[in-house]
Amino acid sequence: MTVLVNIIGAGHVGKTLGHLLVKHQLVSIGAICNASEASTLSAIAFIGQGKYCSDIVELPPADMTFITTPDDFILATSEELSKNRLIKSGSIVIHCSGSLTSDALVLMRERGCYVASVHPMRSFARPELSVAQYSGTYCALEGDSEALFEIRNLFNAIGSNCYEINKKKKSSYHAAGVFASNYLVTLAQQALLCMNDAGVEDDISMHVITNIMRGTVSNLEQTLSPIQSLTGPIKRGDVLTIEKHMESFTNMEQKDLYAALGNATLHLTNHDLAKKKQIVDALVID
Repeated sequence: MTVLVNIIGAGHVGKTLGHLLVKHQLVSIGAICNASEASTLSAIAFIGQGKYCSDIVELPPADMTFITTPDDFILATSEELSKNRLIKSGSIVIHCSGSLTSDALVLMRERGCYVASVHPMRSFARPELSVAQYSGTYCALEGDSEALFEIRNLFNAIGSNCYEINKKKKSSYHAAGVFASNYLVTLAQQALLCMNDAGVEDDISMHVITNIMRGTVSNLEQTLSPIQSLTGPIKRGDVLTIEKHMESFTNMEQKDLYAALGNATLHLTNHDLAKKKQIVDALVID
């Protein structure tokens, strides 16, 4: 029997998941409800199926409802959806937040639905690229067991690697993604500023930066260990190099960040206490 799916808030994530589910012939898309008619029609065109619905309380019955709005709108969306008289008891309601737990959908549970959260740990900045690169994406699951069985099957079928997490620690899980993805971009910007200071043009600089980042990620994939993958002056204990780096920064914010990251990195080394103290002293901000 075909699974009928509604989507609320079909932005980058909703478009990507909807497209993949349709592409693999796993579901039939019923209605899509976005902030505007224009954005909904755009989502329908990208996904390849679906009908425009102007109001959450008017959504037709479905076996599954995906809430793929920004996090700040999930609670309000759930509240609106709970007012829908056509909600099917026993249907599944899913949100895709990495920080909110499935408890954000408690009103839907009270309506007799099974609720869950599915968070694909990847960047969805461009849906076309996300669709092409999705296979192998790791997805964190938590929620009602009745919902997780169905969801795991669907997400495995579109190429996900699914695993369950402790929802009480979901903020820690989501912070991991921020460190690994968002702050990687921040570090790239800081590296770019250093390259610019050395007189290197942006295009060459970014090729150099992404190349070394790619090599580091490759090392992490092979060793599965930050400690074994660490290289550089802190790993080697090159105190004079660290001191020169600190002296080179004209931007106090950059100096603060370098020092903070250096002190955090020191825990990954096996230097004796004397060497660690030398490095800590070298990272002191004047």
